[in-house]
Amino acid sequence: MKKLSFKATLVALSLTLAITISCSNSNDEDNPTNQQPPVTTQYFHPPTWIHSTWKYAPFGTPMDSPLTLKFTGSDIVSISSGGTQTSWTEKIKVSPNGGNVDETTSNIEYNVTIKYNGSGVTDFYEFRKISDTEIQYRQAPVLNWTSLVKD
Repeated sequence: MKKLSFKATLVALSLTLAITISCSNSNDEDNPTNQQPPVTTQYFHPPTWIHSTWKYAPFGTPMDSPLTLKFTGSDIVSISSGGTQTSWTEKIKVSPNGGNVDETTSNIEYNVTIKYNGSGVTDFYEFRKISDTEIQYRQAPVLNWTSLVKD
């Protein structure tokens, strides 16, 4: 009778050990349902009428200039005359303390204020629609309007 009891105990112990090992294999770090997606902040929400690439055109004719701007649904990108693109969102993200963006939009205006946290630096931009192929912009503290044409 002791042999049967020993075998029954051994089987029960083995079964318990197998269940424990198979159930204890869940690691929260390996479980994709517990992982949080990276935080992405959309700072800019340009209106659809401005979504395009716009080039400096002081007299209605585009010129090679460091002033080319590309507006997407979620960002503004400066493009240098050499083709280097600088995302305004990335500019905020690499700022030591980040920043905040305030926007106002209408059917013909898009105004942006960027405040870089902890630096005291604030950038102001105003854009207005002249036609489907021309916009004007100005930046504080220089408040002269500059023409940009659709590229």
